Amino acid sequence: MELTADAIRHLRSGALFLACAADHDWCHEQMDRILSHMAKHETTATLQAVDEFDDDALIVAVGFVNSGLPLSDLQPVGDEFLTSLRLVEESLGRPTAALMPLAAANINSLVPVLTGMQTGVPVVDADPMGRVFPLLYQSVFTLAGLSAGPIGATGPLGDSALLDVEDPHRAERLVRALAGEFGGWSATALYPMRAKTLALNGILGSVSRMIHIGEILDSRLSTRAKHDSLRRDAGVKRIIRARVSDITGLSRPAPPGQPDMPSSVVLIEESQERIVQIEIQNELLMVMIDGAVVAVIPDIITMLRPEDASVASLDDLWVGNMLDIVVLPAAPQWYSPEGTALVGPDALHLWLRSQGGR
Repeated sequence: MELTADAIRHLRSGALFLACAADHDWCHEQMDRILSHMAKHETTATLQAVDEFDDDALIVAVGFVNSGLPLSDLQPVGDEFLTSLRLVEESLGRPTAALMPLAAANINSLVPVLTGMQTGVPVVDADPMGRVFPLLYQSVFTLAGLSAGPIGATGPLGDSALLDVEDPHRAERLVRALAGEFGGWSATALYPMRAKTLALNGILGSVSRMIHIGEILDSRLSTRAKHDSLRRDAGVKRIIRARVSDITGLSRPAPPGQPDMPSSVVLIEESQERIVQIEIQNELLMVMIDGAVVAVIPDIITMLRPEDASVASLDDLWVGNMLDIVVLPAAPQWYSPEGTALVGPDALHLWLRSQGGR
């Protein structure tokens, strides 16, 4: 599949939909870098299914790992991922055949597109999360017992490191620490594996899924028609329209070593006067209606603006604003006992379990 400029815009919209991030600028800026590269070099990117590669072809995940400093404050020069990828290739003694996103949401869904064009390799239609989780070991590759390394990491000032590490949990601590030392983020290349291994263990079709969701959201359809398409074609199982009534920021401490911004938001669903509560820690973790849990991570919880079904951000959570809260299931792997233990309420915040999160 050729990734044209329109496909890139749809990929951006789908990536934002599946993340509901605090700051959309990261995604917009990465999309602009891609479109600028396309225009300057008169080229497009390519998306291929994993079964189009030889079994032994080397696939590598790429993505930003940050330490709290937004990319917009310390912009990438543009060659950081090339350096990280070269470190991994030199360590393994073989070239990369394709790249996959570290997460199928937010900015990391767009990273392999630009790096792929810079290196002349395609993007593979798969990823390790099927959405985004805050920690890099929260991947289906951890469930499969696969190594995270060797890992190439490069910072905004040009510093780089090769990490000879296998355990994804250990890799998380090392890369997160490096991101802080680098100046706030690390352009990271990790989870190198054969195409056959990815086919057996990855979440397949996740990039094309984002593009399809973006096509719906970017269309000229009415909000109602977009909702119907999301239910019919994208697996959305619930949409709740409610008005923000109260926000409590920093209501509890974040777990040690995890990204924070924990908050609680109360909304009123006005047609039946139901109370909707959202728990947040960098993303939407749980939704309750009248005290009953209706969605909890690993469910994907996101928000749309009622007027045009454009993707809302956490900045849209201000008192008096009306929002459509959207719930859809994550990849099936995350609902196994092992998957829930890795990314569910217990993994992210015990407080959620105390409130009834399953």
